[in-house]
Amino acid sequence: MDTLRTGPDRALTAIDREECLALLASVPVGQVVFSFRALPEILPVNFRVDGASVVLRVASGSALARVTHGTVLAFHADRIDEAARTGWSVTVVGRVTEVTDEDERARIRALPLESWMSDARDHFLRIDAERVTGRRLA
Repeated sequence: MDTLRTGPDRALTAIDREECLALLASVPVGQVVFSFRALPEILPVNFRVDGASVVLRVASGSALARVTHGTVLAFHADRIDEAARTGWSVTVVGRVTEVTDEDERARIRALPLESWMSDARDHFLRIDAERVTGRRLA
């Protein structure tokens, strides 16, 4: 692992892929980064880690639901303890696919993937974790 000293008692350390995915699985909200109308867009989303991918449940007709199959997206989540000045940050980069298979949709519906929004979220997206990077500040 790469380590960068940030102070006398602090180090920024790279996190391996497996730990990155485990850390992602420990939080319910992250940010998805995509291009919308030729500009970068960042949206907070509820998500779940599903194997080596991130799954999202979004509203049909939303900007995110209109992202084209195969488009490369970035997904990011972190947890920071400001008082202790510690935390971690994980980024996943991969291609998005719309989940259309009814059996797969039913399986994803059974995951603890609940939106904090009150509107209908009936569009399922999967971001394949082609590149996973993470850092821990301790």
